[in-house]
Amino acid sequence: MQSLSPYVIYTHSIFRYFILLFAVIVVIQSLIGMLSKKKFMKTNRMMALFLMICCDIQLLLGLSLYFSNGWASKLTSGEAFTSVGNRFWTVEHSVGMIVAIILVHMGYTYTKRNMDDDRKFKRLFWCVFAAMCIFFAMIPWEGKQVVGRPNMPTLHVAS
Repeated sequence: MQSLSPYVIYTHSIFRYFILLFAVIVVIQSLIGMLSKKKFMKTNRMMALFLMICCDIQLLLGLSLYFSNGWASKLTSGEAFTSVGNRFWTVEHSVGMIVAIILVHMGYTYTKRNMDDDRKFKRLFWCVFAAMCIFFAMIPWEGKQVVGRPNMPTLHVAS
């Protein structure tokens, strides 16, 4: 039986673009709403919801990779800091992305609260903007030393 890992890595690598797309949309919508004093609409909440759902799917994919590829065992065995690659995957990428996803959840939660529209836009903007900065910093972009992966992933399956 073939390992599912290549498929999960491929899906995880592709899904980052959905997250970045929705994050940019939410940040732009929130900034426009904040500066223009617009009414917070259902579409604003829906974009934040789509971002949150994509983040949650990405988190599940990432956790399955984290445990199936042995990164969790490197953390518990003390190997996490033996190389730049180990440190990035076991600590930096994982913790950074979890923090960013928590920020997205916080931002979405603010959209459901009974507060004025300006505050909703501001809180959503700052939470998602901070999360987006973390996403961009923690993605293993092509050219990133030691841990870089192709920007357009390809599916590598052993025959």
